[in-house]
Amino acid sequence: MSKLLVLLLVWQVLLPECVKAQKRLNMTVLYESLCKDSLDYLTSLLPVFKELNGYINLNLVPYGKASKGGRVCQHGPKECKGNSIQDCAQRTHMSQLEKLSYVTCQMTNKKLVTEIDTNCTNYSDIKESITECMNQNGRWRTYQRQSERITSMYDFDQVPAVVYNDRFNESLQDEATEDVKKSICTAIVETGIEEPQYCLKVRR
Repeated sequence: MSKLLVLLLVWQVLLPECVKAQKRLNMTVLYESLCKDSLDYLTSLLPVFKELNGYINLNLVPYGKASKGGRVCQHGPKECKGNSIQDCAQRTHMSQLEKLSYVTCQMTNKKLVTEIDTNCTNYSDIKESITECMNQNGRWRTYQRQSERITSMYDFDQVPAVVYNDRFNESLQDEATEDVKKSICTAIVETGIEEPQYCLKVRR
């Protein structure tokens, strides 16, 4: 048997497993920077995401029930600024987990939500990146318009709204926000990914 034929046979065996390993759950969280329910959800999500971040593409969208490109917000001007800062943070080099940790850290202290500082990150250049993004000619307006566009794609009543694989299911929203582990594990399996060991451990 030629080496080429052997390689082709190995490739046919391994390719499905590689594709399977690379597949991820696309998860979008629509939230607001000064919303207590958003904070409660993200706080619950953080430990679960630490275990499952290798299975998830997480997209945090800080906009919620804002309008006019993020210039009018449900909880006032401070929330608009907080949304913009967190949108800028999503465009930095932090990992998915670091971005979620940063946002959760900021929202835990309302004073930090509207400040650009390094209290919630170990990277000194993050402050510089966010400051540049938030200045008069920065890209925060563009990012908030993008967040508005994403948010407008879904029909939801409450914030946060959790979207799996670009589909929002109102009937599953309570479970998504109240039983975070079960909801995400179910969504991962329904995406066609082999159930992670962490999900087997938390199964009720």
